[in-house]
Amino acid sequence: MRPTNDNYWADYDGLQDAKHQLLKRYLAGWFPILSSSHGRVLYVGCHAGRGRHASGHKGSPILALELLSQHSLRDTILASTQVHFFFFEIDQYNYDCLCSEIEELGRLPANIYIHAYQADYERSLGRAIQELQAEGRQMAPSFAIIDPYGFSVSMDFLNQLLSFPKCELLINFMYRYVDMALHKQVQCANMNALFGTDDWKDLANVTDPKERQRNTINLFSKQLRAEYVTHMYMRGANNALKYVLIHATNHAKGRELMKEAMWAVTPGGTFTAHERGSPNQLVLIVPEPDLHPLEEAILSTFVHQEIRMDKLYTWLTEQVYLKKHLHQVLKNLRHKGRVTFCDYEGRFAFRKNPLVRFG
Repeated sequence: MRPTNDNYWADYDGLQDAKHQLLKRYLAGWFPILSSSHGRVLYVGCHAGRGRHASGHKGSPILALELLSQHSLRDTILASTQVHFFFFEIDQYNYDCLCSEIEELGRLPANIYIHAYQADYERSLGRAIQELQAEGRQMAPSFAIIDPYGFSVSMDFLNQLLSFPKCELLINFMYRYVDMALHKQVQCANMNALFGTDDWKDLANVTDPKERQRNTINLFSKQLRAEYVTHMYMRGANNALKYVLIHATNHAKGRELMKEAMWAVTPGGTFTAHERGSPNQLVLIVPEPDLHPLEEAILSTFVHQEIRMDKLYTWLTEQVYLKKHLHQVLKNLRHKGRVTFCDYEGRFAFRKNPLVRFG
């Protein structure tokens, strides 16, 4: 019997393409970083799907496997690191399709291991988490994708994963469905599980759609026990918000890497993708990012202060901008006479950690 989510696999739109581009960009940097100091790394696909769309476009499990298999640093990554791919897909038809796609890949390089299960990811991983906690052991560095077809996500489970310091999550927060469920009493238990609190009940009373959207996403993000939470917004053909990709990590490197991936996918700095965007569209003009908000934030935060460059980088981690944007803004401020650099040797360079003086 074919599954009820068949329409998802029939097409491949701009949102699916943007999600996959983001995943590939992030994993391209994540695998080398994690493998440099660990003997075992885990990639976990919690709603793995079929592995391929009817259009022929590959799903995230196949993209992730191929990315590592074809990575320019593959031999270095796999020389001393085992990379285990765990795929959970509860639907029988989807699972069978996924297994067929995996078999089509043929023999994979040594130290790549695939574990595919037709099982509920939360139950399976929940048991593994309990065993680790009972034995006082840590989970290996992990990247888990939580990509449900609805909003069957448990905040308690997400935070169990995040309790392991080296576990990162990429969550598909299905805002459109959540917003509809806020007003339905029958969904009360599901909403309590999703948010991990009943504070969501206040959201139903917010009449302004934009404010309700902002408050809903903020509440979910605040409930995640992660040091850094980053958002990418996915809008439908009518420009209404369909879902939000939420990255949660406790490491500054993970935050920086995800920001770089999002800027690569949305170079204008909107962190927003659109359903009508064609996966095959050639972009000839790359929009310039608006750096005025960054300039204003820097001036208001550090006016009449002196601060080392490395401290500015630490401050930047919480912002959506990258180091190259910070450098550009500081150069412009120096040109305007608002900033001076001192206490460095030889020719100026940001890597020399100069002292930055704000007028």
